Amino acid sequence: MRGHDRLLRIIVAFVVVQAVQGCGNGICRTPFGVEYTGGSCGDQICNNYGLDPRFDDSDRPPNAEALGRATWTVLHTTAAYLPDRLSPVEKQGFVALASSVATLYPGVTQVYAEALRDPSILAQLDDIATREDAQLWTWRVHNTVMAALFPAREPFPPRAGLSASLFDLHGPAAQDLVLSPALRKTVLAALDARWRLTDAPPEAKDRDRLDLPPDRDTIGRAYWTYAHAASVYIARRPSPAELAAFRAVFETVSAVYPCSDCRENFVEIIEDAVIQQELDAVETRHDAILFVWKVHNAVTAAGLARGQWTARRLFPPSKTLDGGLGKFNASEFLAGPPAGAGAPLQLRLGATCDTSTPTCLDGADRYEVLADVQSRWEIEGGIDLPLNDDAPTPACPAPTDGQPPFRLDMFVMGKCPWCANAMEDIADLIQCDFRCEWEGRGVSARLDFQLHFVGLNNGTWAAPSLTAIHGPAELVAERLVMCARKHYSKDYQYIRFMKCMDANVTLIPATAPECAAAHGLDLGVLTACANAHGNRLVAQSYGFASWMGIDTVPTFVLAQQKQILGLPKNFTDVVCEQIVTTRAALAARQHAAPP
Repeated sequence: MRGHDRLLRIIVAFVVVQAVQGCGNGICRTPFGVEYTGGSCGDQICNNYGLDPRFDDSDRPPNAEALGRATWTVLHTTAAYLPDRLSPVEKQGFVALASSVATLYPGVTQVYAEALRDPSILAQLDDIATREDAQLWTWRVHNTVMAALFPAREPFPPRAGLSASLFDLHGPAAQDLVLSPALRKTVLAALDARWRLTDAPPEAKDRDRLDLPPDRDTIGRAYWTYAHAASVYIARRPSPAELAAFRAVFETVSAVYPCSDCRENFVEIIEDAVIQQELDAVETRHDAILFVWKVHNAVTAAGLARGQWTARRLFPPSKTLDGGLGKFNASEFLAGPPAGAGAPLQLRLGATCDTSTPTCLDGADRYEVLADVQSRWEIEGGIDLPLNDDAPTPACPAPTDGQPPFRLDMFVMGKCPWCANAMEDIADLIQCDFRCEWEGRGVSARLDFQLHFVGLNNGTWAAPSLTAIHGPAELVAERLVMCARKHYSKDYQYIRFMKCMDANVTLIPATAPECAAAHGLDLGVLTACANAHGNRLVAQSYGFASWMGIDTVPTFVLAQQKQILGLPKNFTDVVCEQIVTTRAALAARQHAAPP
């Protein structure tokens, strides 16, 4: 799903699953994602459905905001923990790390790189001599990026009387940014309070979301988020400048990593002769991905060996190697003393063997590791993907007083027979005024139904490269349905069109003309939209489904809380019960809220 190797693996796995399991029990399955954990969550939503991922307490792939916050955490904490006066090595390390972001940070908006081309900002970076210099430079660049992306947002620190215009690269004020002694003191105090941990950290899993100073674990997760994202988004054949920036991410750790104990442990690993050779040998994106993966596992293995992280696991945790080797063993990643270059069990990245051994991955295992790393640290469809797949125009008027809204999401594939059966059964229920009975009394709600497709995108949202599991015909149908949703969402008119095509999945999309005519849709509008915008609409839907952890179709999500795999016979009762439960929970919260 993310990258060519991921695509091949999922297509092969899907064929195997279909051959062994078929679409049994009303569900067509595809092994999207590293681990499928739906069963372990019961009927509740896995992967924090509907909540943004956070780098400091979540194992979900980052979105653009989470990756940005992780990267700023790396830069701010690195600056905050530098010594009062920098040695030449420490200055070189900080400058190299800060410069690497301009080259490696993914995304279509390269505001950071533009900031580092500004003569005033470059001169300030060259003049860094103290910890405070590094903190103020990072603060300035961070505010510069925020001013470009969010000009209405107040610069940091808030309530300090700063204007975003001070950080406008194209404005006159930014060229001569001079702080008064009082303002300089205020800014440095705010930076220390936000990024430098002075006391024992309070118990908090999501420190970054709470804007608490990062602890050791948060700093580590931020660093690995940046390093992994840099590896999966680097060019397939990186330029010399990109390779130099990538190597700098690891070579600077020994000089500037914020945690001194962690730095010492990391130095033993990164200076290992084998790992040094592998860092020097990185020439492609795959090389970079595997190198970061190995070093991350080496750090985990070292912590396990010290008895420091008894609950942590190597990645990927469920991967079973070919040749009967079972799961990865920590001994395969031990590096540095006492393992060293001659360690017989240290996994080598430089060669591929016919069958995996403790020191070598065969081709299939190598590709699966690449796919799993990409799946964990890359956003489906690219970092430019809008993580929202609602219909652009609401199907129904806003609810009236006393009529609660109720959201129902359905995830399908365009030619999945069980999805078609489910649509046949529920299409007539999809109306703005949803009505049912629960325990002998009538229940009603204003329905907000949202349809999403599940599939594969080997490109980005802006330039998709899509593969539908059931072949090209399915992709054509999905483009048409997404365009029907775009242009004919009122009163769920597009659902009748889709139900009509689903009457015989083997004929999809050949029945599109007659189904469009039967339900009042203009086929010309649909085909024009499909040709011009269809791929991007489907890419957005695929990406949203993947980001939400949906890998089974049909899947229903009720009120962004309750997940149902397949279509149970008592579906209406389940929906009705959830409406009652959601309404009761909302009433309880309103009653408990202070006046």
